[in-house]
Amino acid sequence: MRKTTVTTERLTTALAALLLAGAVTLDAQQPNLDFTVSGTSTIRGWTCTAKGTMAVTPGPGGGPAVPGFAKGVQTATVTVPVKAFTCPNAEMTEHLMQAMKPDQFPEIVYRLEKYEVTGDRAQATGTMTIQGKAQPLSLPVVVKASGAGVALEGNTRLDMTAYGVEPPVVMLGMLKVGPQIRIEFKGLVTP
Repeated sequence: MRKTTVTTERLTTALAALLLAGAVTLDAQQPNLDFTVSGTSTIRGWTCTAKGTMAVTPGPGGGPAVPGFAKGVQTATVTVPVKAFTCPNAEMTEHLMQAMKPDQFPEIVYRLEKYEVTGDRAQATGTMTIQGKAQPLSLPVVVKASGAGVALEGNTRLDMTAYGVEPPVVMLGMLKVGPQIRIEFKGLVTP
């Protein structure tokens, strides 16, 4: 039996080969989308923000051409780490974390399944998974080719309870967060 030793140099060379082959993208590890989540409560409106990533596999078979992706898109996955959310104050962030259970459900994930394009507007249809519960979600997205990549922008409304998220109730029930939220996103994806 022959013993094989993997050196740091060999590991680095293998990783470089994977990167060049397109099997791994470093962009997918760097946040490239900004999210704003807002809603209402019995006392006031609220807004929290987070950064997430969008990994795109360009190429034939996924759908029509999109600005910046002449051969269309095979797959697209948006991932937002729950712990990336911050709110205007620590108490609000704490209530959000209690509701979202980041230790049990660390990510919110949207997977594109199909899309239709008209000019610089696309209608994306896919599956949103929050707290392990997947629901179909269709949303409009503005897609524009940019010098550094493809600029994306969109928004949608969700009912938190459809994903098993219990809206926070604090101050002995005096403050109740409404179940409807608005999600806005924008960012730059490099093809």
